[in-house]
Amino acid sequence: MNADSAFFIGKDHTICEDYALAGVQGDIAYAIVCDGCSASPDVDFGARILAFQAKFGINTDSQWNPKDPNRVGSYAIYNARNAHKIFFPMLHPQALDATLLAARVKNNRVMAVVYGDGVIVHRSKNEIKSAHIRLTSGAPDYLSYTLDEPRMEAYNELENNVKEVHTSYDGAYDYKPFVPFVYDSPVEEGDTISLITDGIDSFRRQDNSSIKWEDLVDEFTGFKNFEGQFALRRITAFKRKALTENWHHLDDISIASIHV
Repeated sequence: MNADSAFFIGKDHTICEDYALAGVQGDIAYAIVCDGCSASPDVDFGARILAFQAKFGINTDSQWNPKDPNRVGSYAIYNARNAHKIFFPMLHPQALDATLLAARVKNNRVMAVVYGDGVIVHRSKNEIKSAHIRLTSGAPDYLSYTLDEPRMEAYNELENNVKEVHTSYDGAYDYKPFVPFVYDSPVEEGDTISLITDGIDSFRRQDNSSIKWEDLVDEFTGFKNFEGQFALRRITAFKRKALTENWHHLDDISIASIHV
């Protein structure tokens, strides 16, 4: 197995608030991306804290139970809060406002969990499965809200706020906010699983017309080989193509991919 990640700043940002991690530990491969909230301070740092705390729990089998997916997020956010308080008290209290997408491959099975919004792509020999998760309000249900009752209450008062899930394999359906989306599937040698933040929705042509995320799946995950930094190479090549086409992305983008 191999795993790689990459992240890039968006045109509308002065600092990249996305972060991504990927790697292999023994018989486990992992991929993690976090997208910090642009309206909150210090989230570039907070996204890193949250991602690393999710990584620290990657070997704990009891957390990675598809029937109880909240364990992955609970572990990550509570430990991120403790790290914030103990080691980085100078950061703003809202620094941990970030989405969390995490995937783990072990024993020929992948489990991926999405807290907030983003995209999952599972490419196998004969099929490409994808899931796109978004909140109708445009405001993700950050795990950090679960640590702050007033902010949680304010978020829950948003009208007509639904977590919409569009999959290529099971149609479309709705979730309530703070219910994580779970993708659980067997994998075979040669499969790839990629997590992508919602920056994939922010691509625009020269005339400022939007480019559908579905049309970019191959650009992001059509890896030519899987040696070394394969995700970084793929996105770097796509960004060169986008430059020649006069395309741009407004939001930050991060991707983390596992090759089985």
